[in-house]
Amino acid sequence: MKARIADTLNELLEHKELDKITVKELVDACNISRQSFYYHFQDIMEVVEWYQDQALRQSIEKSLAAPSYKEAIRGVVYETFQHRQLISQLMASQRRKEMELLFSRAVQTYLQELLRGKGAGVYGSPEDIETVISFCSFGLVGMMLSALNQKNPDVDALANQLCRLLTGEITFHFADRA
Repeated sequence: MKARIADTLNELLEHKELDKITVKELVDACNISRQSFYYHFQDIMEVVEWYQDQALRQSIEKSLAAPSYKEAIRGVVYETFQHRQLISQLMASQRRKEMELLFSRAVQTYLQELLRGKGAGVYGSPEDIETVISFCSFGLVGMMLSALNQKNPDVDALANQLCRLLTGEITFHFADRA
């Protein structure tokens, strides 16, 4: 039932902004009662969160099955662009800040699982690793949202840059000049 409600919401989002979709409209489109909706979800935002959690789980599974970090990251970039319209609709809502935070937390979880699952050669204290993961998640979300807003983004180039950044091929250091 949860998947049915989420799928229906996604269909509605193809034609209407998130802020303009009501629970009544969603339950009518699902052909279910309001009671059934509220048994599974508190509100429409919770449907969005549930759907994102499901998509995140699938992304993690695919990434862990990928032969390398580069293939795992590349797959997530392409998958994100497959949901371009949905993400754009969610970001156009009055809940944009909430959406950005949801996406950042999802990317953070994804990166944590990718590191755990692939046995990365990451060095540092747990606090430092969490700081880097948090920093990367916000940066990745920002870069992805920026690319999603471009008319004709070069998805291959973006995937390559993100892979190079996350695998350490691109590095920089601030140095004090005396």
